[in-house]
Amino acid sequence: MPAGAARVRRSFRWLAAVIGLVVALVAGECLWVRASPVAMPVVPDGGYGFSVGAPQSWMSDADADRELDAVARTRAEWMRVLIDWHIVEPVKGQYNWRYVDHWVNGSRKRGLKVLGLIAYSPTWARAPGSYFSAPPINPADYAAFVTAVVQRYGDRVADWEIWNEPNLPLFFGFTDNRAAVYTELLKAAYPAIKAIQPDATVIAAGLSRATGPDAPTKFLADMYANGARKFFDATAMHPYVFPGGIAEDGDNGWSDLVRVHDLMTVNGDGDKKVWMTELGASTCAPQARGVSQDEQARQILQVLSGVAGAGWSGPAFIFAVRDTDTNKRDDLESNFGALLTSDWKPKYTAAVLAR
Repeated sequence: MPAGAARVRRSFRWLAAVIGLVVALVAGECLWVRASPVAMPVVPDGGYGFSVGAPQSWMSDADADRELDAVARTRAEWMRVLIDWHIVEPVKGQYNWRYVDHWVNGSRKRGLKVLGLIAYSPTWARAPGSYFSAPPINPADYAAFVTAVVQRYGDRVADWEIWNEPNLPLFFGFTDNRAAVYTELLKAAYPAIKAIQPDATVIAAGLSRATGPDAPTKFLADMYANGARKFFDATAMHPYVFPGGIAEDGDNGWSDLVRVHDLMTVNGDGDKKVWMTELGASTCAPQARGVSQDEQARQILQVLSGVAGAGWSGPAFIFAVRDTDTNKRDDLESNFGALLTSDWKPKYTAAVLAR
């Protein structure tokens, strides 16, 4: 199909989705009870999936299965699985793969492709007294763990994200010179993965919306300056747009996307995809920057449709499946679930994305 015709088709599908949402709201329909009348949203060519984050590492198997079943009731194609180094290898050379096995195998059983997110350092590998998100002192230790991961899961997983949001101090142990230090991790991990899986996709860590020295464009430019170009096959972004949506100016993850891809193009990487490894909105109280359930759905559809029209987006991942504690109305982080409340009640987006 010609590119112009494809864009027209995507536009009509997106318009149908928006009209369906408006009609449902006006009619007062309870979309989490009955089948959704809303058209399937426009999604990137690589499809969409879900990200859960840290709760994957401590969730019970039964709860993990319930979340995976909720994902399977949508048209999602992917699950992002956190492979938490500080939990899997708490003692050097001693591995506990149990929770990772459950998420990887459970995802594959339900027909979902897996993006493996390899992050966070055990105590023995990082500087004394540092936060668990700090990078290892020796990148070779990370490369050794990455090798063990790919040896175990390479028959089921072919896409690997190297760390999470290292442009933010909290998620890189408040380390100085974060872009330079992170680039050293990429330089260690990339050849380790390719030695086992030459066709794997190695994705530079998803970058969060931030300003000043932590801005994604500044961080990526510093990565290039430190020689990162040949050590990733795609990069990643976290285009959160809450609370105001895509059109809001200022503190918004959407406006960074084009600038990041333009920077990649200037550095000879214009053909590389940008994976959206987190997107979504919290349904906490408005004073905590939360949105309503229907606005959460609208913003998810906005971002999925927007990146689909970009032409250079890889898969997109909605964060998260379920709230961690819906009762904490004033807590932003507790209410990112797109499909379920913490007591397993379907949210509005569950109907919007239902098969």
